[in-house]
Amino acid sequence: MAAAVLPNYDHYFIPPYPKRHKKEINPFQALYYARKDLLSMWDEDAFVCEFMSQKILKQHVFIANHPDIIRYVMVENKDNYERKSPQMKRALEPLLGDGLFISDGKTWSSRRRIQTPLFDSSHIKMYSKTMISTIEEMADNWQARGDGAEIEGHTEMAKLAAEIIARTLFGEKLGAENSEAVVGAFADYQSVVKQMALSNFLGLPDWMPNVNAKIGKAKKAGQTIHNAVDAIIALAEKGGHEGTMVAELLKANQSEDGLDVMTRKQIRNEIIVLFMAGHETTANVLAWTWYLISQSPEVEIKLHKELDEVLQGRTPEFADVENLHYTRAILDETMRLYPPVPILSRQALKDDEIRGKKIPAGSLMLIVPWLIQRHKKFWTDPDHFIPERFMPGAEKPKKFSYLPFSAGPRVCIGKSFGITESVLSVAIIAQRFRLLLPQNADVKHECRLTLRPKGKLPMTMKIRK
Repeated sequence: MAAAVLPNYDHYFIPPYPKRHKKEINPFQALYYARKDLLSMWDEDAFVCEFMSQKILKQHVFIANHPDIIRYVMVENKDNYERKSPQMKRALEPLLGDGLFISDGKTWSSRRRIQTPLFDSSHIKMYSKTMISTIEEMADNWQARGDGAEIEGHTEMAKLAAEIIARTLFGEKLGAENSEAVVGAFADYQSVVKQMALSNFLGLPDWMPNVNAKIGKAKKAGQTIHNAVDAIIALAEKGGHEGTMVAELLKANQSEDGLDVMTRKQIRNEIIVLFMAGHETTANVLAWTWYLISQSPEVEIKLHKELDEVLQGRTPEFADVENLHYTRAILDETMRLYPPVPILSRQALKDDEIRGKKIPAGSLMLIVPWLIQRHKKFWTDPDHFIPERFMPGAEKPKKFSYLPFSAGPRVCIGKSFGITESVLSVAIIAQRFRLLLPQNADVKHECRLTLRPKGKLPMTMKIRK
C-alpha cells in the first residue's frame, strides 16, 4: 500500500531526531548505542526494511517492520509471541512484580479479565469528571502566576498526570510533595535500569535478575513507589473511596469461585502498573505535544479555532472529546512521532518461520513503533509533524503501521482513559494559555523504557485574551 498523499505544505515542522547511520552497524556497535539510547542504533535502511535480524552474542534478535508481519506476531500467531522479553521482565519485575504489563499466560488472562470492566465507556465518563477538575485546578494555579511566567513543561505535565491518576485510582490528592516524590522515583528507576544490558545477550536463564534494578538508586526508587501505593491502598480498604479504581478493583477481586482473588501484594502490583502507565506515558505525550505545537504556528491557530467554535468558551466535558477532531489529530500525530513506548519486545516460545527466516525458540522479536511509524513505505513525509493526516476524511494509516498503544489482545487496557485525559488536557490548557519555547532551548529526547524529553523543557506561559 502506498503512503497517503498529503497537501504539499513546506511549513510543516520537522522535529530533530537521532542521527541515522549511513550503513548497518555491527551487533556490538548496536548494543553500545542502545545502552546509551534505544533510538540511536538505527541506520537509514531500517526505515524502509520490512524484516531484519541479527545475532548478538547468544541472542537471536528479529525486527518485524511491516504491518503484515506485525499482524502475524501480535494477532495471528499471538500465542507464540505472548511473552514479554526476558530483558523487559528483568528490568521491570522488581518494580511491578507479576503485574499486567509483564505477566503472561493464565496470570495475564486472569488479571486482564478483572480489570477490563474498569475501563469501559461508563467508567471513563465517570473518571473524566476527576480529570477535568484536576486540569482546571492546575490551570488556575498557572493563571495565578501571571502572564509570561516560566514553567518546566515536562515536570508540569508529569505532576498533572500523576495527580489525575492518583485521584482516579485512590480518590486521594497526592499533593505537590508526594507527587514530585513519586514522579521523581519513576524517573530515577528508569535512569538506572537498562533493557540492553550486556548480560541480557549472554544466554543467561530467564530467572536471572536484573541486578541494577535491585540495588542503589533503583531499589530506593522502587521502595518509594511501593510505600506510597501501600499507604493509599490501606486507606481505600477502610472505605469511603467509592467510585475510584482501587475500590472497583477491590470489589472485582471478590470472585465467587475464588480463582481470580489476588493477594494484597498482587493488588499493589496492578495498582503500580496502572499508576505507571497512567502518568508516565501521558505526561510524555503531553510534553511532546506542547513542544510540537510551539514550533507549529498554523497548527496552534487551527487548534484555537476548533476550541473556540466547538466549546464557545465553556469548559469541555466528556461528550466533547469525540467532537474535538483536530485536538485529537494533534495528539495522534504526536504519538506517531514520539511513540510512548518506542520498542515492544516479545520472546518466541517455539520455533517459527517468517518470510523464509527460521525463528528459533527463545528469540527476541521486536516491534518498533519508532521505525514503523516513520516507515517511508507507509507514511508521506514521515519525519514531519502533520496532524492533518489523522483528520476525518484523510486516508487512514495501514493497520498495524500505527501502534502507540500496542495492538492485538495486549493492546493497552487504558487506551480510552489516556486518549480522554490527553484531549481534555490539551483542550482546557489551550483554551486559556499559549506555551512558548524559548528560542535558545535545545530539546532532546531520552529513551529508556519510555520516550521522554531529556532534561528540562522550558516554556513561557502566555495567557490567552
